[in-house]
Amino acid sequence: MKNYNRILLLTIAMLMPGLFLTISAQKTVELRYNLNQGDKYEYNIETEQDIAFETNGQTMVVTSKIGFEMTGTVENNERDSIVVKTTINRVTMLQSLFGMEIKYDSDDPSTAENPMAAQISSIMKDLVGSSYTMTMDNRGNVKNMDLSDITRNDDLAKNLSSGSNYAIYPDQKVGVGDTWEKDIEPLRTSDMKYHIKYTVLKTNNKQTTLGIEGTISANKVNNEDMNLHGTQSGEMIVDTKTGWLIEATIDQEVSMNIEQAGQKFPASITGTTITKSSKID
Repeated sequence: MKNYNRILLLTIAMLMPGLFLTISAQKTVELRYNLNQGDKYEYNIETEQDIAFETNGQTMVVTSKIGFEMTGTVENNERDSIVVKTTINRVTMLQSLFGMEIKYDSDDPSTAENPMAAQISSIMKDLVGSSYTMTMDNRGNVKNMDLSDITRNDDLAKNLSSGSNYAIYPDQKVGVGDTWEKDIEPLRTSDMKYHIKYTVLKTNNKQTTLGIEGTISANKVNNEDMNLHGTQSGEMIVDTKTGWLIEATIDQEVSMNIEQAGQKFPASITGTTITKSSKID
């Protein structure tokens, strides 16, 4: 179970990224955020996963659905610094393991009465109601992450700071068919790296669709040997005027080896994350 909890924290690190997907485009446009101070957005992120890992000589497969409901507020936007504060409002999880179904909902305290759900609750409870703040420029380059409100859970805070599968805008104008590539190093406590290729698939005055292809790699995560590698692919739909995410569907396949006491425990994660966001009037 200890190894599973490590994997759970890692998967959350790779879920949170759906939060800051930022692109805009017309026939040929200069991509950037166009946000106003005081703007508020709601996020709904849902990930369905199959997690397979070995423990005590047995292979365990967990099927899970994890959901996050959040609110993002633009606190400042001046001098090429955009400050977005995100509050986590609700966390849900539905898991199937050895034929047993485990349900957790932070809005329903009775779901934490199940001993297995209680372990999930111990990880998630400090997140609900907490906030974190990101400062970035109008190209999507992150300048600072303030996680002070959620440092009660240090491991999870580090994973949330990890990064974020946001798009980084190119310096030049782009149109349909144009591509650009970026390297992201999201975790300060690891050597995890994302390499992402963006492609403008279509655009009109209201929405822009981007194709996403990426690779993930890491030798260490939170100073533990992982030998992690994987791929991401999917599409993002964004508001052409503001650059804010409307909807994204990202498929991910990751394999790793967790090393403990001189032994290696193989694990793999296959899943799809759907993120939807809309402005709160």
